[in-house]
Amino acid sequence: MYKILLVEDNKETADLVKMALEYEDMNVDVAFDGQDGLEHFMKNEYDLILLDLEMPRMNGEELVIKIRNINPYVDIIVYTNYSQFADVKKLVNLGINGYINKGPGADLKELVNMIKSKLEPMDEDTMKTLINGTDIMKAD
Repeated sequence: MYKILLVEDNKETADLVKMALEYEDMNVDVAFDGQDGLEHFMKNEYDLILLDLEMPRMNGEELVIKIRNINPYVDIIVYTNYSQFADVKKLVNLGINGYINKGPGADLKELVNMIKSKLEPMDEDTMKTLINGTDIMKAD
């Protein structure tokens, strides 16, 4: 079972997302601000972090930086109403693995599918393609 940390300050949104992910057999911990999210992250191991950007005590960008300093490999998906291209580009450069808008017209199923695609193991053909494409694995 995959373990997800959801960092979302809106309780209704958090409850809805948590319910949708648990329906897909994922274990979800919820933190309602960035500082609480960091504390959860430091105490537990997670397969994926799903976080909002605009939160009290520590915003999502600050949380991404702190998480990346602790663990550069955990998947981080930003789920927010905030969608300025320059800010999304900055987050990508900080190391997020995905971005999805939760504004009007947001699709909860799309969010769940994105999370599932990040968590599903790579199939053998994809792994071989990835390995064959790296310089480290090529023979001289």
